[in-house]
Amino acid sequence: MGMKKIVLALGFFDGVHLGHQELIKKAIHQAQLEQCISGVLTFKDHPLTYIFPTYAPTLIMSNEDKIEKCKTYGIDEVHLENFDQKVMSLSPKEFVVDYLLKKFNLAHLVVGFDYTFGYKASGDTSLLKKMGRYYGFGVTVVDELKIGGASVSSSLIRQLIGVGKVRAVSKYLGGDHFIRGVVVVGKQLGSRFQLPTANLKMTTNLVLPSSGVYYTQIEVDGKWYDGATNLGINPTFKNHPYSIETYIYDFNRNIYGKKVKLVFKEKIRGEMKFEHIEDLFAQIRHDVQEIDRGRLLKKI
Repeated sequence: MGMKKIVLALGFFDGVHLGHQELIKKAIHQAQLEQCISGVLTFKDHPLTYIFPTYAPTLIMSNEDKIEKCKTYGIDEVHLENFDQKVMSLSPKEFVVDYLLKKFNLAHLVVGFDYTFGYKASGDTSLLKKMGRYYGFGVTVVDELKIGGASVSSSLIRQLIGVGKVRAVSKYLGGDHFIRGVVVVGKQLGSRFQLPTANLKMTTNLVLPSSGVYYTQIEVDGKWYDGATNLGINPTFKNHPYSIETYIYDFNRNIYGKKVKLVFKEKIRGEMKFEHIEDLFAQIRHDVQEIDRGRLLKKI
């Protein structure tokens, strides 16, 4: 890592939400004061993947997007490390002395108010401050960030996405929830009913909004289009696999194999079961027109 001193913000940073952004700002400010570089130290996998796999959350954001988003706020370096059995079993002292101080020329650490570290999360912010005084690095603890009475956290954001409240998410995330994927061949039923859709296969397993129809925006080849996206198993059909299908407005191109970015803006309705396929497509046409009329666009 060289001998350049570093100010490190520590955490998992899933989603790089407004609370995480506070940590990044503090780390950059501290690095400027101490004339060193600023960095984020995070992990590839959520720690619960190793500690309690059953409780490990589905993530908001891929590692690639996490790194990119951290860097857009001006951090110099993002260190994406493996969280494994070895790291998991380090005591708080070993984590600081044998892990952090061996890897980095540490000037200062920036952590959240509820930060824990070491085996069984047995180290807290007060222990970290004591160790900082002993080993010669500074520690800044960033206060809890509340918006509208709610504490900003990745778990709150996951919960909102999971129940389809995608519009509320941006207030805490500092941007809309999105996924990336590749357009694959689907059942092509939409084409038969003059409503062709792009069937998306996700490139990373991320938390998805609840089943239903959403107003979305989709990026294809660097250009943005409005879309109507259906998520779910489509109960009108028997044994229909879970799918993410987007009708793209003002668009008529073959994009199979293309990588796209899909941004969730607003939930239109939940998933519905129809007796006849014609009724399903009549409803989809209605959904498409509902979005197109701009009723939702004005609200967003």
